[in-house]
Amino acid sequence: MAFISKLKERLLSPLPGIEAQLKMMSTGLRKNDPEMYQRVAEDAKKACVLLLLFQKEGAWHTVLMERPETPYAHSKQISFPGGGLEDSDVDLAAGAVRETEEEFGIPREDITVIGRLSQLYIPVSGYLVYPFVGYLEQAPTYTPDPREVAEVIEVAIEDLINPDLRKLTEIKIPSGLVLKEVPYFDLKEKIVWGATAMMLNEFSEILESLKEAGHFTS
Repeated sequence: MAFISKLKERLLSPLPGIEAQLKMMSTGLRKNDPEMYQRVAEDAKKACVLLLLFQKEGAWHTVLMERPETPYAHSKQISFPGGGLEDSDVDLAAGAVRETEEEFGIPREDITVIGRLSQLYIPVSGYLVYPFVGYLEQAPTYTPDPREVAEVIEVAIEDLINPDLRKLTEIKIPSGLVLKEVPYFDLKEKIVWGATAMMLNEFSEILESLKEAGHFTS
């Protein structure tokens, strides 16, 4: 678990932050409203997500999910497990772990949280999202909640720093607006864009720094 130890140590240092996140912002949005992700509404709702790490077939992985089709803003999008806080959550990290258990069926006692990434405001839904990083001692077995999860998507973290898997596309959002030149991660033939891609990009820059220091996969 040397990688986890080094990652935990790195998460205590200054993070890449908003600059890394904005690299995955739509070119059109960046041009028209470059500060949209930094103007946090006074009534913003808190939400927590979890970037969960585990080893599988000798490589470190994380897991995403595809949301079911719904009338809501993030229908069919790829996301981390997570959601809004509940009264039973003792802190933000507990909310992220609880949501992961509820959505993926991974027992919360199996998850060890080691730190967090930079918060990110999502204007379309009004959530201020706190991303946490945790790990499992063993690869998980999933019992996904079909109301929340259409598909479980395991991703080797090596893919997050593969430049060939970073692409541009057009995205049509529910309002009918077509976003041009949207950066995304091409992961398991899924288009991972928006807030999830922005948080993943911050994590990818942390991975790059660990790789440069020789602490990537052990």
